[in-house]
Amino acid sequence: MEPERFEALPDAAGRRRRLRQLLAGYQVSRALLVADELGLVELLQHGPHSADELARATGTHAPSVQRLLRALAGVEAVTERDGRFSLGPLAVGLRELGTARLGVESYRVWGELAYTLRTGKPAFDRVYGKPFYAYIGEDPVRGSRWDSAMVEISRDWIPAVLAAYDFPGTSILADVGGGRGTFLASVLAAHPAMRGILLDQPHVVAGAGSVLAAAGVTERCQVVGGSFLDEVPAGADTYTLCNALCDWDDEVGATILQNVRRALAGKGKILVIDRILPPADHPSYSLVAFLDLWFLALEGGRIRTQDEYARLLAEAGFGIARVVPTASEFTVIEGRPR
Repeated sequence: MEPERFEALPDAAGRRRRLRQLLAGYQVSRALLVADELGLVELLQHGPHSADELARATGTHAPSVQRLLRALAGVEAVTERDGRFSLGPLAVGLRELGTARLGVESYRVWGELAYTLRTGKPAFDRVYGKPFYAYIGEDPVRGSRWDSAMVEISRDWIPAVLAAYDFPGTSILADVGGGRGTFLASVLAAHPAMRGILLDQPHVVAGAGSVLAAAGVTERCQVVGGSFLDEVPAGADTYTLCNALCDWDDEVGATILQNVRRALAGKGKILVIDRILPPADHPSYSLVAFLDLWFLALEGGRIRTQDEYARLLAEAGFGIARVVPTASEFTVIEGRPR
């Protein structure tokens, strides 16, 4: 849940109200998640329903469901009119963003945050007995849910990146850890002379065919199933890592970048397209700082400052040529071999 920003409260009573709101944040997030887990959100996507109708359809207790929805109406997740409930403005995208990135698995891990703070290790491994991506990848339903969430998130930053960066001098673009190919397909569609290489795990790129076909770029894109932790395919003059390095600590991040450096023979560049931790006085600092903590607890990753990216790239043999901000929360960091 995104932490709220509050105006300064001068009196003790106001400060106590603010603290109560902050401490109760878990109640709101859990209520939103359970509404989706029980199927209430999906039903409301098809139109207004009464609490009795929703309870019958989901096998739940109608009076309790009504109390849940009444609470959610207070945070604009649903609206109520004449005893019937509809999705509110804040429920848009809940199924994609809520159940994957902020879903029940994440919620359980967040309860073990103290373990991460004591050890520096992701609590996800402690709760589920395996790393985050191993857990996601072992079940097709989880994997599909996660991939769909990443596609939804990309709808916010891909247009902004394409508007800010024109991929100068790129003939062949390789998207490393590119998921189903949503970003690569968008770039290739915008640059008809460009060819592409898509790399991700086999079970992930298995879903790329329809994405590439819908963009009309199938014939210009090679799909490779594999792990960027092992090897990155050669042959491209530009490599992109989109929303990827934040998933890993510096040791693994350096390995990924070194694999790209080995694949990038001669002249070329790497584009790290990701969030940069802003200064403390930036309006988005609080949100990004909490997201950074999320990466630590679930994946052992981190959101880096520009200087931290510079050091990580330098370790792999790259220097930063330029940094291109976009209208989204993502920035394009262009690295060149040194």
